[in-house]
Amino acid sequence: MVKISYILVTARRDFPYSGRPDLHLFEPTLTSMKSQTMKDFEIIIVDVLYHIRKDYFKNLDLPFKVKHVPATPNLWIENGFMGICNQLNKGIIYADGELLFFTGDGFMFKADFMKNLWERYTQGYFPLAWYLYDFTYAPSKTEPKVSSPTPYNIAGYEGKDVSIEHRYDIAFKNNREMFSAPWNWFFGCSSASLEAMLTINGYDLKFEGDRMLLDCDVGSRLELAGYGQYLALFKDIFLVRAPTDSGTWSLSKGNTSIKCQYPLIYFNRAFNLPKANTYTIGEKEIKWIKEEFCENQCNIRDLCKKDHQWQFPFEHKERPNNACKKEYFEFWKSHQTTIDLREERQKRIDGDEKYQIGTFISY
Repeated sequence: MVKISYILVTARRDFPYSGRPDLHLFEPTLTSMKSQTMKDFEIIIVDVLYHIRKDYFKNLDLPFKVKHVPATPNLWIENGFMGICNQLNKGIIYADGELLFFTGDGFMFKADFMKNLWERYTQGYFPLAWYLYDFTYAPSKTEPKVSSPTPYNIAGYEGKDVSIEHRYDIAFKNNREMFSAPWNWFFGCSSASLEAMLTINGYDLKFEGDRMLLDCDVGSRLELAGYGQYLALFKDIFLVRAPTDSGTWSLSKGNTSIKCQYPLIYFNRAFNLPKANTYTIGEKEIKWIKEEFCENQCNIRDLCKKDHQWQFPFEHKERPNNACKKEYFEFWKSHQTTIDLREERQKRIDGDEKYQIGTFISY
């Protein structure tokens, strides 16, 4: 058992960073991890491109545990779609940490990041990290340039030209150091205990095929399960992201959309369903989503009816120059799946052969 499992999911190619053709996908994160003052953590990488870089970690001398596993089998990825929920759930299955931190590729952090995460967790919080983009090698057009509020220099990124996400100014105005966060601030750089994630049964697989709001749904269901009071942002827990070039995804339908994810969150909330992946939805439930939620409850329904008719109600429709197709929604309806993560994790611990595929390095 380790204190923290850092779960990273990716479908990006090896050298994606803008202005840094020499910098490998994993290097910013590994550079950060090697500098950590608290070493009791592991990194779990669930990788769409595992098959072409499965030996990447074998000859690296790293002072922490590595579990590099393939994202497949994954129905969605195998059909060219985003399969992020399955990837993140696979990370949970492989996790041995008491605290799980979920994120994607390209993130860097200061040497006290893991220490701060653990300290805040032991104080009773599930820390959510705020983040910024660093344009050291891909200069932004912003004038005057904005510098990071906290100095750093990681893998050559210096924090002198950055874009800070919107939660920062809200959370830390008036010199606040901590902010109790609403459930819909559970973004893609957030933590929760292993037990909490097993209680809500991970990420909801009904969000597969699209890339938006699957993390906010986790925040919502954590609140429904009684964990909402633990969510918080701290000024000293943040990530730095290196910008990537376009075209670095390896999924043929990675930029398509199938459905609006917003109603799925509120379906779970309306029917008090904190535990995901125990049921699928059929025509009756889809009818409720379209006729009750989309028509009467959604707070942006008028905007959608006027300016986004192609995505109203719920299913996204084909239109000129977009990647949506009716057949994608039909595929989603007929390919919903369920899973019991607690059971699958125990199978992994017991040595089930399907969880032995991967590169596993103990320092």
